[in-house]
Amino acid sequence: MTLTLLAAAPKGPLDTWSPTLFGLFALLLPLIALLIILAFTIDSRRLSAAIAVTFTLAAVVCAVIVLAIEIAHPLHLERNGTFLQFFTGQAGAAAEFLLQWGVVADPLAAVMLLTVTLVSLLVQVYALATVRREDGPIRFFSVLLLATFAMIGVTLSTNYFETLLFFGVTTLSTYLMIGHWWQREDATAAASRAFIVSLIGDAGLLIGIAYISFRFNELNFQVLAGQYTGGKVSGNGLFIMSILVFIGAAAKSAQFPLHVWLPGSAQAPAPAAALIHSAGAALCGVYLIARAYALFHASPRGLALLAIVGGLTAVLGVVFALFQDNLKRAIAYTTMGELGLMVLALGIGAYGAAIFEVFTQAWPKALLFLAAGAIIRELRTERMAEMGGLWQRMRFTGWLTVIGVAAAAGIPPFSSFWSKDTIMSKALGIASVPAIIVITAVTLIGAIALVRIFGLVFLGETARRRRFEPERIRDTGGRAAFAMAVFAVASVVAGIRGFRGPTDPIAFVTFRGLPISNSHFTAAITVGVTALAGAAIGWILFSRRRPLPGLQPVRRLADGLLIERAYRLAAVGVMLPASRASTWVESHVVDGALDLVSDSVGFAGQPRRWLGDLRMRQLLIGLFAGVVTLAVVSIVLAGRLIGGSG
Repeated sequence: MTLTLLAAAPKGPLDTWSPTLFGLFALLLPLIALLIILAFTIDSRRLSAAIAVTFTLAAVVCAVIVLAIEIAHPLHLERNGTFLQFFTGQAGAAAEFLLQWGVVADPLAAVMLLTVTLVSLLVQVYALATVRREDGPIRFFSVLLLATFAMIGVTLSTNYFETLLFFGVTTLSTYLMIGHWWQREDATAAASRAFIVSLIGDAGLLIGIAYISFRFNELNFQVLAGQYTGGKVSGNGLFIMSILVFIGAAAKSAQFPLHVWLPGSAQAPAPAAALIHSAGAALCGVYLIARAYALFHASPRGLALLAIVGGLTAVLGVVFALFQDNLKRAIAYTTMGELGLMVLALGIGAYGAAIFEVFTQAWPKALLFLAAGAIIRELRTERMAEMGGLWQRMRFTGWLTVIGVAAAAGIPPFSSFWSKDTIMSKALGIASVPAIIVITAVTLIGAIALVRIFGLVFLGETARRRRFEPERIRDTGGRAAFAMAVFAVASVVAGIRGFRGPTDPIAFVTFRGLPISNSHFTAAITVGVTALAGAAIGWILFSRRRPLPGLQPVRRLADGLLIERAYRLAAVGVMLPASRASTWVESHVVDGALDLVSDSVGFAGQPRRWLGDLRMRQLLIGLFAGVVTLAVVSIVLAGRLIGGSG
């Protein structure tokens, strides 16, 4: 009788609403806002900003609904449509070539969707108070909307092809955010570097997608998850696929040695840098690995690759941060350390813990960048050697920075302590001594580097500079203070566990076949003591703002000069010849083809002069172009006819 009554009970909205539909709304809302601004309000700064914030708020509401539905019914749902379809004329599985796009709704996508939309909303609220007229506010909000659209697209993608498309949009939006102040040579150079590194990763991912499609004739993540272990591809083939996919992920998530773009992203305005490092391009690669994790799980060497590169990146990131003098670059290097830790966690099988780390690190990282923006605006310098003494003048910002530092360092009970605890629990569970050492070292050195940032900026006396009056420093207020306060609250409560069931953040996002990385008492003690010890060491070393001797050689290494020099040599040896080749193609092929078109148009009016003016090169180019066009059209039409007759 009880079962009958339960079956007959009316279903609520969370039982009937479609999460993929609300995910699609969340995807389209930033794009619609961008189009409205470009078409109708591009001359109105206030109205454009209001449209951006309003539509992003609506996207946040959609993300909350998707998360609520997934908590009630943690299922994997997809809504797919055909992007491109044609018949090849071959037999069997190769008879049809199909590209699809769609929207996915599952616990992984729900967590990332909420993170991306909420961070974007708070960043835009902060920007309302800090982006001035001379900073190009309409252009800035438009790029933020484009970046939000791109990241939501990556989050909701159902297949490799769609992910690659949104990776390209992410590359473009990141380039525009870093190069926002295009008048500055450093900003344009950093934007170009990020663009080139991202293109390298996208090219590697494209090759990997082509290889996966060739071997499996499929690009859907969910379908491929059941085919990797089917024996179609050998272990070497799976490892090659893992490497190619990881190249695309490493370029986006700044894994060594493709990390060189991340410190330069500090050239972006503070709100844009906060978005990039907390829920933007820097997390695209980690999310790609998590979404395509079945591929790495099927290749033990692929998992080893993740663990090795992630561990190396994590250690280098926090070490580099320890010797930086630029405030935003120091915070950026701590992001590199956290990204490496996430990839390491995925490499050792701590799947849910890695996604939990993505979630818990987003809030303190955004908070630190927004606080840095407020500090730099008041002091008019980014060098920490020229700062100090702000604790008395910017007490509100100082307290929020303390929260951000504690949360990012893993000090209990702040957010990232809980995620680092679960990663360490997994390392202890599999008895991986290298992973345990790396996690401990990253936690210790990272805490020292973060406390160093606080000490150099807020403690001691303010450095005296010409034409600078410390007495005129004012603390953060208004919308900027509100956005930072929300990030601070999230930094305190975002990682707290202690409850069980589907709302447990570790049990919510899982991978089939992997045990859940539950907290372990030994791991919690280890992480907590290590983080507190690092904070204490940082306080002892830097609370009085005394420079440490002999740091210049280490600082030169931390700036990555050797790696950047290698990239410069590669640019001279590869990019310049490629540029000369493209110039030759443009001048000889493209210009020749355009000349041929122009002469062809002139044929109708002056047919007698046409033969005399025609050059043999133009004739050959036109003939070649015509043959290629006819061949392509013939192949496509033949494929359709054969497919239709079959």
